[in-house]
Amino acid sequence: MSLPMKRILFLFAAFGLLAACDKAPVAQINVTVEKAKDSAVVLQKLNFNRLVAVDTIKTDAKGHFNYKVKLSGNDPYFYYLYLGGNPVASMILRPSDKVTINVPASGAFTITGSEESTLFQEVNTAFAEAAADMAAITETVTEETSPAELNALNQQLSKRYIDYKRQAIKHVVTHPKSITSAVVLFQKFSDELPVFGQETDAILFKTALDSLSPVYPKSEYVLALRDAVDARQRDLEFSTRFGDVDVVSFPDLELPDVDGNRQSLSDHKGKVLILSFWSVGQTEHKLFNVDLMDLYQKYHDKGLEIYQVSLDIDKPSWAATVRSQGLPWINVNDGYGVQSPAVVAYNVSEIPTMFVFDRKGDIVATDVFEKDALEALVRKNL
Repeated sequence: MSLPMKRILFLFAAFGLLAACDKAPVAQINVTVEKAKDSAVVLQKLNFNRLVAVDTIKTDAKGHFNYKVKLSGNDPYFYYLYLGGNPVASMILRPSDKVTINVPASGAFTITGSEESTLFQEVNTAFAEAAADMAAITETVTEETSPAELNALNQQLSKRYIDYKRQAIKHVVTHPKSITSAVVLFQKFSDELPVFGQETDAILFKTALDSLSPVYPKSEYVLALRDAVDARQRDLEFSTRFGDVDVVSFPDLELPDVDGNRQSLSDHKGKVLILSFWSVGQTEHKLFNVDLMDLYQKYHDKGLEIYQVSLDIDKPSWAATVRSQGLPWINVNDGYGVQSPAVVAYNVSEIPTMFVFDRKGDIVATDVFEKDALEALVRKNL
């Protein structure tokens, strides 16, 4: 007896669904948790900002298990292994990954077979170390701490924060197509202290988004990065529209000077501006400062300003050079070297690099290093 047509269609549909399930992307994990012999290990997936239990897996007498993780798509996803309510390992899985994880009875876990997972472990370890160092410094503060001691501790905190931020920037720039770059950009030491909370950090967010979007256009982490870029752009537009600072036609910079005071490039709109990128480590840069000194002394009172950005990581050496040369103009350095957002903002590919702005804030020339030609340009725009 033949089956009714509707039932045949239903069976075909069911077979098609099963075939589709069989083709769902998977990743293989081979795990050993030394202190989890004959125990239950929980696999959890991070749905951007909350963990969801995927499965509870029984280990054998050696704490070992193999497991195929069914993935939701081709994008990378974050997974964690928990034992007794505590995380013991983390990983980033993509289709066809074959990952081996060993969790010793003490110490950090090891992971192989996934470059993204290795980077993820490096990122997490570096952040945890920085957070622990900053917490340790903070815990030394008591009611008996003197103002001088408190100032010294604040300097230690600032240095540790800056050191980690430099490391984080290097990671984002070095691994532009790794989803871990998005992880780094959203890190926070606390709600009041994100790693990337300055307005100028918007440049780094946009750079990461431009690199990751073609690779993972539908990833929830890339979509979150896009939302962050949009939000920062709206904030920038709002502050430009309603803030006290006039609109400028060039990318603004706000960097610390030799005394730690932040100096804004836009504060000098209306003057003829020379924006100079340099390094104290190269002799020709110091010699060029001699020419700039002559120009500054001749035309500063008539409306010339120089805003000089050092790309030296060694800030004490830079500050000592500025003071020894007696450079009277605005000298700034954020300590990030070639990873500075200022480099991205002005697309600086080599140093020295120089821009000249007229009184309206328009760039009228770049890299005019011949003294007479630069002086003629300055006179023309004053």
